[in-house]
Order: sequence, then structure tokens, then C-alpha cells
Amino acid sequence: MYFRLVHTSPFFVQPVFRDGGFFMLITQFQEPSHFLIAYLEDYKLDPARAQPLLIFSVIDDLIAKPKIDANVGLVRVDVINPGIRDDEGLKVVQNTLDAYCNEDEFFHVKTFNKSPNSFDVDDFISFQNQKCKTTEEDTNNETLK
Repeated sequence: MYFRLVHTSPFFVQPVFRDGGFFMLITQFQEPSHFLIAYLEDYKLDPARAQPLLIFSVIDDLIAKPKIDANVGLVRVDVINPGIRDDEGLKVVQNTLDAYCNEDEFFHVKTFNKSPNSFDVDDFISFQNQKCKTTEEDTNNETLK
């Protein structure tokens, strides 16, 4: 599971799509198991003063237990700033977990942290936009059933 590599790649970005556009968030992992998420622009201006929009913690005690599915864990999410809606916060958390837990998506995280000049932000935004549209279509199809 790539989530165990979060210590080696503690930063990542996530676009939030809203009103036909998007804004970028930055995710920073902090020991022992917390992710702080803030506006990327605020972070670029002053990393020490960027206020988190949300914080989530991963409680992975169950992952290390024998006879328990290795993909079981608990996540606590606190949206602490009204700049992000609850549904957007949930998508950001899910996308962050996907990025760290799925081999296909961890490539983006690793590139962002280890070879930032090779990270194609436009390609990543396109990838996330397509993923978002697919998720919305799946949700709409389930609602119609």
C-alpha cells in the first residue's frame, strides 16, 4: 500500500472544481497521521501563515492487525473554514487518499515531491477533472436506479 510512503512524499495538490472553474489546494502531511489542506495561493504567499481549510486524520490501527482486511482504516475529517463546502471537502479527502493508496495515482504524488520540474500540473488537473466527471456520472446513475 502506497499510503505507507506518505512520509517520503508529504506534499500534494488537489484542484477543486466549482462554477466552471477551479482553485488549487495544497495538502501537507504531518506526523503522526494528519493532513492539513490549505489554499495553494495562501501557501505560496507565506507557508507559515496559510490557514487550513480542513484537516483530516487517518487512524490506521486496524491495518496492522492480523486477520483484518489491509484496506480498513478510519478517517476523521474536520472542515474548519467556510471557504470549502462539506461535499468539496469530502472529494478532496477521497482524492488525497486515492493519490496515496492507488499505485496508478501515487505516480503523481511521487513526481510532485521528488521531481517537481517534471510534474505536469495541467495534465494532473485534466486527470482530476475527468475523474470528477466520472464520479458524478456514477453517482447520478446510482440515484436514477
